[in-house]
Amino acid sequence: MLKLKYLFENYDLAKKCLELYEYDKESVDEMIPQFRISSNAIYPFRARKDVNKICCLRLSPAEEKLISDVISEIRLIKWLIEKEFPAMRPVPMKSGEFTKRVHTEWGIFNVSCFEKVPGINLEDIDGTLQIVRGYGRTLGKLHALMKEYPYPQDRRNHKSLIEEIDNRLREYDAPESVKREFMYVKEGLEQLNISSTNYGVIHYDFEPDNVFYDVGTDTFSVIDFDDMIQCWYALDVVRAIDALDDVIEGPEFGLAEKNFLEGYQSVTPFIEEQMKSLPLMRRLVHLQEYATLLYVMSEPVDEKPDWMKQLVVKLTFKLKKLEESMTMMQLQRD
Repeated sequence: MLKLKYLFENYDLAKKCLELYEYDKESVDEMIPQFRISSNAIYPFRARKDVNKICCLRLSPAEEKLISDVISEIRLIKWLIEKEFPAMRPVPMKSGEFTKRVHTEWGIFNVSCFEKVPGINLEDIDGTLQIVRGYGRTLGKLHALMKEYPYPQDRRNHKSLIEEIDNRLREYDAPESVKREFMYVKEGLEQLNISSTNYGVIHYDFEPDNVFYDVGTDTFSVIDFDDMIQCWYALDVVRAIDALDDVIEGPEFGLAEKNFLEGYQSVTPFIEEQMKSLPLMRRLVHLQEYATLLYVMSEPVDEKPDWMKQLVVKLTFKLKKLEESMTMMQLQRD
């Protein structure tokens, strides 16, 4: 998530950046209010030559993200598409470029664009075990391909992630219980085996809101690759498993994890060693979430609208729950 100060809509900025693309001007005022902002600002628009084709303008502040990371992300996505993986398709600018750093009166932004994928995200469907199995199979396909990806060095690795967490815990003066949890997880990761079968480029945010299901074609599509990182495949798996309650509920929920893993293993192996690492991966995810929340709320916004006040309450509550969970882990170890 971006810092709070970047969560405000900016239609003038979006319209300025849209001029880089072929777009339908008549529908702009209808489309861009359907924006969303989290780790990027996303403004939808209709293509000029085909108004039924919806594209998503993506803006990220240069302060938050490196243009080199956007370039490597698009390179990776284009490679996945060549391998027939159902990833969001990059849209070129009028110049033929796929990304550009743009200087504006509101600051410097990384600009890119992607076609809207078909279907509905998994958070918004009535999930079944068949869909859960397909969700797992899609992640398995992604990891199987990543074992062949020729440019893993383009993406940062888990050591960079650990360093980022450490720096943020120090900068924002996290409690001792969180710092002890960090040391425990760091030492645990140092003991893990790294091989071509268990470690490579992962999505890092393979959760239901980033996976879409098209009921008409019974197919899945994946979006939001900008956080991809070299890490253990098990981290993607545990994040997806922990989010299964957003996909399916009711009496079948107890079978969800089993079906997800069956789908995954139908494409690529997930061995006992990887299964045993899931609790440690979960703790790494919680630490990263905690450090990110500290960062997001590090710069106060003077005049918060009601929606932001509610968001801050929600984020503060989540921060507290993560802190309590880490303290409990410490007590159990002691």
